Formats: sequence, C-alpha cells, structure tokens
Amino acid sequence: MKRVRRMTALAVALGAMAALSPTGATATAMATEGAAQAPVGRMPLGPEGLVTVVKPAEVVSPGITYEKYTQGQATDNWSVELLITGSSWSVGNRVYADDLVGRLAAKGFTGRVDVRELPAGPGVGAGLPRQHMVRVGAFGADRPAEADALLQSLQAAGFTGRTVYTAQDGNPSTGPWEVRVVRIDPSAALTFKAVHGSDVASAQTVRDMGEAAGALVAVNGSDFDIDSPNNPSFSGFDGDPQGLYVQGNNLLSEANNGRTALLLEGAGSRVRVDEVSSRTQVTAHDGAVRAIDGINRVPGRNIGCGGIGDDARKDGAGRLVPELRPLRNTLCVDDNEVVVFRPEWGSETPSPRAGVTNSVDVVMDGNWVVKDVRDPAGGPIPAGSRVLQGIGAGADWLRAHSLPGKAFKPGTSITDSKGASVTSPTLSAAAGGGPALVRNGEVLINADANGMLNPDSNVVTNAVVQRHPRTLAGVTATGELLLVTVDGRLPQTSVGVTIHEAAALMQWLGAKDALSLGSGGDTTLLIKGTLYNRPMDSWRAAAPTERKVGNAIVVVPR
Repeated sequence: MKRVRRMTALAVALGAMAALSPTGATATAMATEGAAQAPVGRMPLGPEGLVTVVKPAEVVSPGITYEKYTQGQATDNWSVELLITGSSWSVGNRVYADDLVGRLAAKGFTGRVDVRELPAGPGVGAGLPRQHMVRVGAFGADRPAEADALLQSLQAAGFTGRTVYTAQDGNPSTGPWEVRVVRIDPSAALTFKAVHGSDVASAQTVRDMGEAAGALVAVNGSDFDIDSPNNPSFSGFDGDPQGLYVQGNNLLSEANNGRTALLLEGAGSRVRVDEVSSRTQVTAHDGAVRAIDGINRVPGRNIGCGGIGDDARKDGAGRLVPELRPLRNTLCVDDNEVVVFRPEWGSETPSPRAGVTNSVDVVMDGNWVVKDVRDPAGGPIPAGSRVLQGIGAGADWLRAHSLPGKAFKPGTSITDSKGASVTSPTLSAAAGGGPALVRNGEVLINADANGMLNPDSNVVTNAVVQRHPRTLAGVTATGELLLVTVDGRLPQTSVGVTIHEAAALMQWLGAKDALSLGSGGDTTLLIKGTLYNRPMDSWRAAAPTERKVGNAIVVVPR
C-alpha cells in the first residue's frame, strides 16, 4: 500500500507545548510506578493520548535527584530506502521519486514515496523544503531482518538501497521515548565543571573522565573531532573540541564565535546559557601585536569554523570561499595561522601536516618568556610551558618577533552575546553540540547561529530535523541545573527526538534557558559510575557502547 508521510514536527511540538504545562494544568493521562508523584502532565512528545510513565524520583546525593520518564509505543517501521539519483537518497522534485517507483513496479516491487519537511522560520532559515524518499516494505520495530532480506532482493534486481527505521525522519511518531533527568540544587555543596581526559588531543569515555574527576554525575559535553565512518577526522586528533572549552578559567579551545555554550560557575551565575565568542592576541617584546587563530588545535584546520582572519571552506562546487560564520562539522582552512598550545593539549605539538612547508614552534615558559625556537614545528611541550606554533605568514611573524629571553604578553577575552566578559576564577564552559532550545522560558531555536544550516542553501541540516539521541542541559528559574538525556536509535525502547521536540521537552521540564550538548552516540549519563542510559552508535548497533568523547560535564562534591 502506498503511503505518503509529511513532517510536521514543528507544529506538533508547538501545539503540544501550548496544551501542556509542567504543573499539569491541562494534564492528560499519566501513570506512576511505585510511590505517587505530583502530576506533571504528559511529555510534549507524540500525539495526544499517549501515557507518560513517571518513575519516582531517586535521591542520588544531597542536592541531586534523578527522574525517569517513559512514553509511547513503537508504530514506525523498518523499510528499504532506495538511492534515487546520483548520490541522493531524497529529492525535492517528486518526479524523480515517482519515476523510481515506476521502475520498481516494473520489476515486481511496490514502492512508496515518503515525505518530510520543516517550515522556514526564525532560527531555522529556509527550514527543510519538502523532500521525497522512495521506500519499499514496512516491517515492525522487531522485524529488521525482514527488511534486510528485502534489501538483498532489491540489490539483486539492480537497485541501490539501505535499511532505515522511519522514526528517524522526524515525522510525527508515537515513540517510544525514554527521558532521564538529573536535577542539581544550586544551594547544595556541589561544583559544576567541564573536564577532559588525559589530554585535550585524545578522546576518552565519559566514564573515565567522570571517575578521574570524582563525579557524582557525568554527561557528555561538546561536539569534537570524532573519527567515524560518517564523520572522518578533520585534524587527526579525535579529542579536539569543536568550539569553546574552558576549564578553571583557562581557555583550552577557542570559540566558534557566536555559538551557544553552557557556562558553569561563572561570575554572578552558577549556570548560564548564552552565545559566546573568544579573542586571544599576543604582544611581542618589540610592541608588535598578532591575533591568535586558535587554541590547542592543528594550525590551518578550524573545525566548526567561526574563526578569524582568512578562514575559508569548500562550497558545493569544491571551491574555497571565505567563511567566518560558525558551521557545525565543517572544516575551515587558513594557510597562515598562529596557534597556542598549552600542556593540557598533550606531550607534543603536532608536526606540520602534509603540504605545509613553512612552520615554526616558539617554546616559552609559564611566563611566556621565549626559551627556544624550533624550525620546523613539532616537538615536546615542556611541563608548565606554552608553545606558539605558526604556519605560512604566521610562522614568518613569529620568527621576526621572537627573541630568546624576551616575553610575549598574552591577552584573552571571552564574551557573551552582549559583549560582556564571562570570565571568573572558577569558570568552566563547553560549546553546545546543537542550538539553544529555550531562552527566558520560551522556545528559542537558533540553528542559524550554531552553524546548523547549509551555508549555500540556507536549509537546515539533518541534525535539526531527524530524531537522534540527545544530551540536553538547562537551568530553571530557581537556578537548578538540569542534565537530561533522551535515548535514541532503539526502535522498541526510545527513538530519540528532533531539535524542536528537545526544545518542547526542556520547556516542559521547567528550563528557563536550555541548549543541546553532544548528540547521537555521544549521549551518555553516568551516576556514581553507573551507566544509566543506553548509548547507541547506530540504529543497527548490536548493543550499547560507551563512545570516547572530547569532554564531559560533571557534578562533583565541593
């Protein structure tokens, strides 16, 4: 039977938010397990009539409570999706999809056209103009093997396909969903931090980072330079954070300027969500001033863009075009840079990458006094030292203004959306892996400011419209820190959420301000060293896997 499905996730999410309140003022069905809970209404996920099951709150430690919400049941299906034309699995012009359905019919297969779209609007640019996918078969959540067998038959008939679970599309769904919420009282004797593993250059599991920090609670933090089949490493250092990372008021990764970040233990506010930029410069002994392009990253390779100087990216035709906007999971390049390396990066600065013929390291002590000049770049980072690494014109500038025994004077600013400094002696911060979700209690999604639009078409990326596992963070009006995970890629347990569903959820949970952290297989929640959620690398992963990530958000005893 032919079926056409249209994505209206934005309308569904906004409609659900209008109908619900955290206090259940218009509460629909809700059930509890064990001890009674105060009514909270149903989660704003899926159609009316779904029942929210609330697990009684668990006191993890004084000031920390854990809640679990489940809702919905599986009604989506496993299907075989066909390549329509070239490398396109979806097309805007339905003519091409209908043509493929006809070719399928000629070989005895019944195809259908599924549709997804997202209206244009504030923060999402052009949205997602209607896209058409051609699919064959519809097998229940527990029947992926039948979709696999159908795929083999289609391949034997000369078609190129893959198996998909349709809940990922972002079209209206009945779930199911598993949502885990940790609430941290701001008055408790606890500290909120962003932490990395043994060094910034290397990824580690949230478990390992949490244990090293003595964490009571730990979740994954920023996006990072993940090395996977779908996301090849940009720099060769898989722990490299994508954008802002601050620990103990030390800037360990520069901002993709203007992206939303989670600020912890800052001046005047223990938890804050805002759009953040950073700037660093050095002044040489002779008065010459040079802007620093990056902190703890390979020179010439800015993951996520949003930098300074002559950064450029490849457009759809493969041409380099200037680019200073943040663009999530996009590589910007610049052949003339200066980057600062601190000991947190690792034991050595990177050697020049292929094609770089002009590079230099300026090795300094902790007071930025020049001790050595290495030409070409690459070598040890002495304990407590700093290294300025330059390539191209950046290397030339360092050679001209570095003198052993003379000091550079550094200067760094980290500022919010109004240009005010956010630094404090205890500041930790991590860039979100997605956009803002809630601001002043209202849904606010700024995918545009967070580089989640195609820079050439102004169309949102799949990361916005599709359902994925998500890690979310927020702060309530009373200052509570909310750390939330939504499992996904589990057809019979939890299908994940779209960005708009995530925003509706965080508003429902009482967030005054909220953002999305890392997502997908990154999503991890550990409480006192025990894994509470199910991190899934893909829809077909055999079992949950704790992925190595760039950094983590932890709650530790004060």
